[in-house]
Amino acid sequence: MSINYKINEYLDEYIKLWPFSGAILVVNNGQVIFNKSYGMASIEHGAANTTKTKYKIASLTKQITCMAIMILKEKGLLNVYDSLKKFFPDYPELDERITIHHLMTHTSGLCSEFSVVDPYLMLGKRLYTHAEVFDLFKDMPLEFEPGEGWSYCYFGYYLLGVIIERISGKSYIEFLKDNIFKPLGMNNTGLDDYIEILPNKASGYYVSSENLVCSEIDTMSVFSAGAIYSTIEDMLLWDKSLCCEKLVSKETMNEIFTPYKEYYGYGWVIDKKNNRKRVHHSGGGSGFSHQFHRYIDDKVTILVLSNYGFSNSLNINENIAKIVFDEECCIPSKPIKFDLDLNVYDSYVGIYQKEDFKLEVKRDEDKLYFIQSNKWVMPIFPISESTFHHTWIDQEYTFEKNIKGEVYFVGIKKRTN
Repeated sequence: MSINYKINEYLDEYIKLWPFSGAILVVNNGQVIFNKSYGMASIEHGAANTTKTKYKIASLTKQITCMAIMILKEKGLLNVYDSLKKFFPDYPELDERITIHHLMTHTSGLCSEFSVVDPYLMLGKRLYTHAEVFDLFKDMPLEFEPGEGWSYCYFGYYLLGVIIERISGKSYIEFLKDNIFKPLGMNNTGLDDYIEILPNKASGYYVSSENLVCSEIDTMSVFSAGAIYSTIEDMLLWDKSLCCEKLVSKETMNEIFTPYKEYYGYGWVIDKKNNRKRVHHSGGGSGFSHQFHRYIDDKVTILVLSNYGFSNSLNINENIAKIVFDEECCIPSKPIKFDLDLNVYDSYVGIYQKEDFKLEVKRDEDKLYFIQSNKWVMPIFPISESTFHHTWIDQEYTFEKNIKGEVYFVGIKKRTN
């Protein structure tokens, strides 16, 4: 039985149980062994997803931004240990100890929390200029000393895009087109501009209660941290370029794939999965959910792009890897409902809030659910005394108690008042 057949069989069973929309690509030793699209790019217009569908790739953008930085490095135009002061003399607020290396590895200490500087998420509702983004972040105190900690940081990657522009004398997207996309033939990849009419563009969808809902967030102001769109075909070309020296030298590629703090390299997480070296990254938000995994020693790539922001793309990706490597892979199934004492559930009911991110756990007789950010209703059912599963999507949620008896839901502490 071929790998293609086994993957197809697994996904057919998975989709019978859980909704999925998007594209899945598997490459083994340079050969495409699976490439299939599912669902609708636009439910409103009845347009199906195809290999030419353009997806917002969100944080998969970061690896492309880092490649652009390393191209500039090889041209002798910058050093990854250059201070930010070299590129932003007009912003004395930026700490001179922070380097490009810190930005690429999320170790700068710069403010990383959107809700602190943008409580109403206006960054996703209109196009901000560089100056306006800087004004939001520049005066925020460091979360830790540069190089001493790790925190996933949008602003750091935004700064990388501005550095590319200031050094090259071109716009961020012009530099990418001239130095990455055109040389690789990635003709259907670009910077998502919400006012541009873009053929074959996928819409992003979320879920609330029993309904699919459209994403209302635009990604243009995320810029070099997550505003690129691409297709499954173009991402295949990108993947192939990472196996050779099409864009940069082997030495530079090794630098990109070197793990620093929290196993993070330059736009990639570098770790091991089942004793196999893996470089990977996720991309999510604005109604999309992606997982790009490369087992570089085994020459295997698995890419899952989805325009359902609630898709469990990680689970899909890792189960496909088990199939490719002939490891045990469970047949997709729905968990069995646990007979939970509702008094236990009532001990979980309440508000869980971290800064401006809010979850409210509620019960209406035997209906159990939580509400995210006062608008997204998530119906759940118990599969153990502390773990719950979404009613119709492939997602689990867990309650925990510490030694003080304080309750946490998905890592957020329950309010006591």
